[in-house]
Amino acid sequence: MARKKKKKHPKFQIIGRLEMILLPELCPGNVEAKVDTGAYRTAIHCLSCREIDEGDRRILEAVFDLDGSGARTLYFDTFMQKQVKSSFGNSELRYCVRISIRINNRKVVSEVSLTDRGDMRYQVLIGRKTLNQRFLVDTSSRFLLGSPR
Repeated sequence: MARKKKKKHPKFQIIGRLEMILLPELCPGNVEAKVDTGAYRTAIHCLSCREIDEGDRRILEAVFDLDGSGARTLYFDTFMQKQVKSSFGNSELRYCVRISIRINNRKVVSEVSLTDRGDMRYQVLIGRKTLNQRFLVDTSSRFLLGSPR
């Protein structure tokens, strides 16, 4: 009896320079994200974030409104601060957390920095650290995984 060959799945998925993603921990809807191979870390728009004391530990309180459905306050037990250089060359201290990002059918847990991107066109910027060993970017295309709302 002949053995069936297993279908090989490509290691990399091709995505465009803009894609719709899900951030299940941060908002219920899809979010338009810019894929930026020049950025090391993923950056997400945060209206405000601050450390607060909860008993004998510190937690991070962060406020998001990524899909326009209203501000949501979330609390993170695990967080860190890292020095990040912006695309403008300015260095700033940002809070970083680990969250799940769903790009098409792939769930990626990634370290993201929280910053005010209110003046930017896209509230989410996907960096190389999230893309690494998972995705190839076709810079001439947009929304290869599905069109925006």
